[in-house]
Formats: sequence, structure tokens, C-alpha cells
Amino acid sequence: MVESVTFGELVHAFREVGLEPGDTVNVHSRLFSIGRLLDVAVRDIPATYVNAIREVIGETGTIVVPTYTTSFGRFGTPFILEESPSEMGVFSEQVRRTPGSIRSLHPVQSLTALGGQAQALAANHPRWNVGHDTIWDRMLQCGGKALTIGIPLHRALSFAHQIEFLACVPYLYHKILDGEVYAGGERIQDPFLMAVRYLQYDIVYDLRRLEASLHEKSAIKQVPLGGGAIWLVRLADAFQISMEGLQRDPYYLLQNAPSFLRGKMPLDGTTINRELTSPRYFLA
Repeated sequence: MVESVTFGELVHAFREVGLEPGDTVNVHSRLFSIGRLLDVAVRDIPATYVNAIREVIGETGTIVVPTYTTSFGRFGTPFILEESPSEMGVFSEQVRRTPGSIRSLHPVQSLTALGGQAQALAANHPRWNVGHDTIWDRMLQCGGKALTIGIPLHRALSFAHQIEFLACVPYLYHKILDGEVYAGGERIQDPFLMAVRYLQYDIVYDLRRLEASLHEKSAIKQVPLGGGAIWLVRLADAFQISMEGLQRDPYYLLQNAPSFLRGKMPLDGTTINRELTSPRYFLA
């Protein structure tokens, strides 16, 4: 039997899991896992979920979704801030297309905010995807939360990339993105930057250890909904527990430790043959 839910049940579940008026919430979703929405046409399902969340968080609350465009990095597809569709599913695309939403400017990992804090969170974004003053940083500073709909938290906590970057994990490097970026009808000439994993080391993310620690410390809440469930965690809790794990093990967020090769980056040893005897970091 196919599970089904009503709009009222959506609202009740979002309140029960811990959403509150004024919240800033980062949402990842797999809506088909929940089941059918009663009395809602298929084309209106994403908007119904958006409306249910906004019913709970109110006008001062803000929804933030990933509106990533990985095709820019993989295939060199031009990125147009106002037009390039989200490649992260129908819910994120619905938020992007909703009047009043604001999209952060990054050609691969943009996020779109909708609600009372949209301007403060997404506008005037730096050229890098994670780190200081990014939308991830801003969400953490304002007490944001992460909500997953129909998909376990360990498979959908993008905030983990902000955490690993700040922990200086050895499996990331900084990449200069090359491609066409447009905003406001003009091409952006300045370079964009991105923290990315070394592809040659078969690095696979696995946040199950983090999710288990969050459960152990009662920092995560799960509520059944339809044929699936929803999960909620405060970003501050995810940050603290992840950092504790990364201090013990820099590969805490991975399935396995990478098999780095001695003599090659990032395990490239001393620099005696690659720089001056007295390193010069800055001009005199």
C-alpha cells in the first residue's frame, strides 16, 4: 500500500521534529520517499512542501537549499545566476524559482535562500564555496538547523563540507574554477575558488559515525512521515561533534582513510628541492 500524507500532517511533522518560528533551516529532500500528498497535483508537490515549512517557520524564518550546478565543473556548462536550474532535485528548484528567493553566487555550489534572512545569508557572497563568510558560515552564526526529508542525515548533510574545510583535512585542495559565469546580464571575470577532494584517491564520504554520535548525544531528532521520515539537527551541534571526531581522526567523515603515496601530494615530504633555502612568503 502506498503511503499518503496531508498538508496538515506535513506541518505537524515539521513542528514535531523541532522547527520553530524564525528558524533558518537548510533543507535536503527526497520527496518520493514520503509518499503521495493527498489532494495535491503532482506538479504542486514541491510547492506544497515549501508552503508547509513556511507555515511553521513564519515570515521571519528562512529556507536554504543547495542549488548546485556540478555540470559547470564536470562539463564546462556556463553558469547564469538567474537562470541555471538547480541540479539538486525538484524541491530545491522550487525554492530557486519562488519569487523573493536569493541565490548565492558560486558556479558550482550556490545555495538559494527564501524568507526573512535571505538577503543577509545569500547576498554579497565571497568567491569561495566554503569557509569564512560563506552562506554556511552565516547559517552557523545565526543558529541555523539542517532538515532532511525522506533521506537520512548521514547521506545529506552538506554542511559537513564547511566543517572539514575548517578542520584542514588533508584530502582537500583549493581549485581555481575555469568557465563562463554570468550575473545581472554581465560576465564575471574574477576567478571563483572551490575546496575539492583529490579524485585520484577514491575518497568516499560516509557520515554514519557522525550520525551515530549525534544520536548518542540526543542532538538529532527523527520523526516518521508517510512512508519515510524527517530528521533535524542544529548546525552548531553538528559542528561541535564533527570537530571532536576530526580531532581524533582526520578521516572521521570518510568511509576509509585515503591511501596517499609518499612523495606525492599531499604526502610530498620536505620541500628542500622545491624552494629557496630561506623561504620567502612575502615581498620585503
